[in-house]
Amino acid sequence: MHNAPAYEVIAAERHHLALKIFEETSQVKRGAKLGVLEKIDDVIMHPFLGYLILIAVFFSFFFAIFKIGGPLEELLLGPFSHFRQFLSLELGSGGLYYVVDGFVQGLGGGLAIVLPYFIPLLFLMSLLEDIGYLARASFLMDTFMHRIGLHGKSVSSFILGFGCSVPAIVSTRILESRRDRIITALLIPFIPCSARTTIIMALVAFYLGPLWALGFYICILIILGVLSRIISLFFETPSPGLILEIPTLKIPSLTNIMKKTYFQLKSFILFAWPVLIIGSVILGLMQFFNLDHVINIILSPLVEKGLGLPPGLGVTLIFGFLRKELSLIMMLQSLGVGYQDLMTVITQQQLIVFTVFVSFFIPCLSTVAIMWKEIGKKIAMISIGLNISVAIILSLLVRLILSV
Repeated sequence: MHNAPAYEVIAAERHHLALKIFEETSQVKRGAKLGVLEKIDDVIMHPFLGYLILIAVFFSFFFAIFKIGGPLEELLLGPFSHFRQFLSLELGSGGLYYVVDGFVQGLGGGLAIVLPYFIPLLFLMSLLEDIGYLARASFLMDTFMHRIGLHGKSVSSFILGFGCSVPAIVSTRILESRRDRIITALLIPFIPCSARTTIIMALVAFYLGPLWALGFYICILIILGVLSRIISLFFETPSPGLILEIPTLKIPSLTNIMKKTYFQLKSFILFAWPVLIIGSVILGLMQFFNLDHVINIILSPLVEKGLGLPPGLGVTLIFGFLRKELSLIMMLQSLGVGYQDLMTVITQQQLIVFTVFVSFFIPCLSTVAIMWKEIGKKIAMISIGLNISVAIILSLLVRLILSV
């Protein structure tokens, strides 16, 4: 009669009977109306609009840091430049001048070059975290992360990496799979932390414009995807699924944001800034005794011939292993110019190549130490080798492209 197998007809009749009984015995009522926060969430995590909002949020994040940090940097650099000229006239060219000048450059670099970008970065990261947007960013990025061999939960560690690589690597503990922990930990050192962001902002954005710096970040994200895909090939098991708790949207507490910004800033002032000052003083003494020339000669095949950079920048790479900001401060110190006169002794091509190399070169000492502790010695050594290889290959490639 029905021109279908018996089991299909019987199943259809059962479903029909069940629906008939339901309609006779039950009443459907509308649920509670969606609140304002739920409606906002529907837009924020929409399959299409959500990604547009995500892009807009991080573009705004980037430009806000530049717009705040750029004018502050110019304002604060002037007094230090005048003071250095005064020291040069008063102290001459003896050993005392190199020590005092190194101290002033380390102090001024932290205050005038690092802090104008560092403080807005910390504040805005804390703001997004308190609102509850970072978890939503992880949700939106889950599909993309699966395509590169991970899942959305790794995004939280990556976002922390924009602040500092050390807590980002510690946060990989939330990943259930050791496979994901290893891949995420190997990728975190390639994410521009606050120190590298400072270098990108202070060099690329300041001298070449914010769009150059924005393009720099987009290229970094593409490279992260390619590296993740390549590293994933060495693991047979795929990434496990994701269960992610999405907290409710909240009105941020200015007190909480200020406290978080203060505590992270405090760690920079107490730990990183003294390293900047001491490193600058040591470089000053090395310049006085001509020891920096020895290091520069050793590194000249890579720095001068390979990357096409001024030979004096070789020594900055050694100190950059202690703190990435040192590479920026010592770049000016090694070239013997003030920040505003940098482009008189270096070309735009050299500026970009230097920034690329420093951004992808060995992560700082703290990052290597925490990776050794959290993931293991073998992975820490692989991370160092991977960063050096990628930094050299990309820098040579960028130099070739720009020269053409």
